[in-house]
Amino acid sequence: MNKSTRLLALLGAAVIAFSACTSGSASTAPSAAAPTTAASAEASTPASAGASPSAAAFDPSTVDPASLLGQIIKNGTIRISTDPNYKPFSFLNTATNTYEGFDTSTAEETVKRLSAKLGKDIKIDWQTPGWDLITAGSWGGRWDISIGSMSVTVGRAKVVDFVDPYYFDSGAVAVPKDSPVQSLSELDGGKTFCVGAATTYEQWLKGTLEIVDPNIVKAPTSPDVTSLPTDNECVQAVTAGRKFDAIVANANGLADAAKTQPIRVLAGPPIFTVSVAFALDKSGPDNKALVALLNEIVGEMHADGTLSQFSTKWLEKDVTVKPS
Repeated sequence: MNKSTRLLALLGAAVIAFSACTSGSASTAPSAAAPTTAASAEASTPASAGASPSAAAFDPSTVDPASLLGQIIKNGTIRISTDPNYKPFSFLNTATNTYEGFDTSTAEETVKRLSAKLGKDIKIDWQTPGWDLITAGSWGGRWDISIGSMSVTVGRAKVVDFVDPYYFDSGAVAVPKDSPVQSLSELDGGKTFCVGAATTYEQWLKGTLEIVDPNIVKAPTSPDVTSLPTDNECVQAVTAGRKFDAIVANANGLADAAKTQPIRVLAGPPIFTVSVAFALDKSGPDNKALVALLNEIVGEMHADGTLSQFSTKWLEKDVTVKPS
C-alpha cells in the first residue's frame, strides 16, 4: 500500500468512527400529536449505556433497498407507533412537549444503536394510531414498527413479526378504592369490567386469550365488559365518576395509577404473564434484516443493563428478567 492509499484509508476510517460516535435518536415531530422532539437525552440514556456497538460488523451496502431496512436507510427516518396516554410506558409530558416513559426510552435507545450500526443518523417519526389498528396488522405502510408494550400472543403472531422480548408483563385487577371487593372470586356473576380495546386483558375476560402461561388465572364468570381505547382511559373514567366494579389492565400501570387515583389493586398473583416485544407488520416490506439487527440490539441492551435501568427508572422495578 503506497502512502496516498494509506492516507485515504485512514481518512475513511476516521469518517466512519465520527459518524458512529455522533449519530443519535433525535426525533421528528409526530404526525398525530403535539411534541416536536422525543424525550430528553437524560431520560433515554442511562449512565452505563455509554458506547453504542460498532457499525463495523454490519455492512449497509448489502441491504435490499426495497426491504423495510433499506427504506429506513434511504429516508433516514423510522416511524414508530406510540401511545401518548399510557403512563408510565409512554405519555405526553405537556410541560416539556415531549414523549416520555419506559417504551419511549427503549425506542430512543434502540434507534440510537441502530444508527451506530448503520453508520447513519436515523431519526424517529412518532405515530399515534389506535391500539386496535396496531394489533390488527396490515398497516399499509403508515408506520414501520410498534415499540409500545405489545404482548406476544398466538393471534397477533399471525399478523405481525415479533423481535425478541425486551420485558415481561403481567395483568392485574383493580377496583374503586371504596369497593368492598377484596378478591377476584368476588367478581363472578355479571360484574362490570372496564378494559382497553384489543388488549390481552379484554381477551382474558372474554376467554379468547392464547398465550403460553401455565399459571394463567381463570377469568370471572359472565363479565359485563366495556372496552375503551386504552387501559388508562378506564382509570380516568373511574376518576371522573363512571361506575365499574373492576378494571383489568397492566399491573405496573395500575400500580402507578393507584398512587394518585381512586383505585385499589387486588392482592394476589398476576392473572397472567406474557412476553413483550417490538412488532413489525407481516404484510409490509421484507423485514428480516431489520428484525435481525433489532434482535442484536435488544440482546445488547439486556446484557449491558440498559433495559433494567429504564425499567427501574420508570416502573420502579425490573421487569426485564423472564419469570421462572
